[in-house]
Amino acid sequence: MLWLQRHAWWGLLAMAASGVILGMVGLVSGVTWEAEDATGKTIAQIAAESSAGARLSDFAVRSDGLHLIALGLLSGAVLVFGFRQDRVWAWWAMWILAGMTIGTSVLNAVFGAAGPATSGMIVDVLAVAIMLVSAPRFFKRPGQAKP
Repeated sequence: MLWLQRHAWWGLLAMAASGVILGMVGLVSGVTWEAEDATGKTIAQIAAESSAGARLSDFAVRSDGLHLIALGLLSGAVLVFGFRQDRVWAWWAMWILAGMTIGTSVLNAVFGAAGPATSGMIVDVLAVAIMLVSAPRFFKRPGQAKP
């Protein structure tokens, strides 16, 4: 268990890196790769109904890509420069990311994007488990040795 407490943060770092990669995919390819997941229609069908709607969808996906890249890089920095050194602020900061991903998964589910909602919830459960497993190393009683 001590090994897991010390090294579980690598799982969070892998999630941050995957966020950067997914953000780059969204930024480069736009809505074409996820239009059907989010709307049930292809981008061609959306464009046929409304070219402005298709353009707005593309803008939303590309700006979400930028946000994912920024979140991944910031999360990685918090993990490498704070979490890894057992800084309590870093543990709390990572809960912001977990809360945001849970909120995004709930929004995806509410709006009927089943694929992103399911994969998001899997990532959410994994992130929360890593955070809970890591908690004892951040909250030691005075005089207690580091694990």
